[in-house]
Amino acid sequence: MQILEAEIALREETRVSEQSRPAMAADKYAADAEKLAATQRELRGRVDAAVKRIGELPDAAGNFGGEMGLLQMVSGVMGEAAEILKRPDTGPPAIAAETEVIELLLRAKRCNPKSGGGGGGTPGGGGAEDPAQQPALALLGSGANEKARPDERDVPQAVGQTDRTLPEEFRAGLDEYFNRLERSRE
Repeated sequence: MQILEAEIALREETRVSEQSRPAMAADKYAADAEKLAATQRELRGRVDAAVKRIGELPDAAGNFGGEMGLLQMVSGVMGEAAEILKRPDTGPPAIAAETEVIELLLRAKRCNPKSGGGGGGTPGGGGAEDPAQQPALALLGSGANEKARPDERDVPQAVGQTDRTLPEEFRAGLDEYFNRLERSRE
């Protein structure tokens, strides 16, 4: 979870760097991009360490194969993102790679623990209706309610409800407007 939050923060820093790129000197921009690449490499190291620790557990491949597969994919994409940032490039390719990392981390977080091993396109199994297969929200953070259902909202109906009472300052202005309009016709 901490790696996910750090990756979201890194993507935001990358966006900020890209937005301020035109106003920056080339050497300052390159230094910022290298700092972002170093952060990405550090996060990749943390993911690799987590995969190694999981792999040391008894029957890790049987119990955590799906998670390990996803985390290995995360590590690979993090490596690609670090290389893009090192060029230096904080544009769409870097942001897309960081977004892919976030989506993979979200899938790993929601991975079905009873799914067993697996690899390939859908590590850990899961069908099209699996919530882990849905794209990540752009800014999922620690304040998000994981159990929230965004499609189920209690919003009062506004259609058909009219309140003809206007605030006093509007009524006075409208009265004056219509009085002048009638006077201009005379």
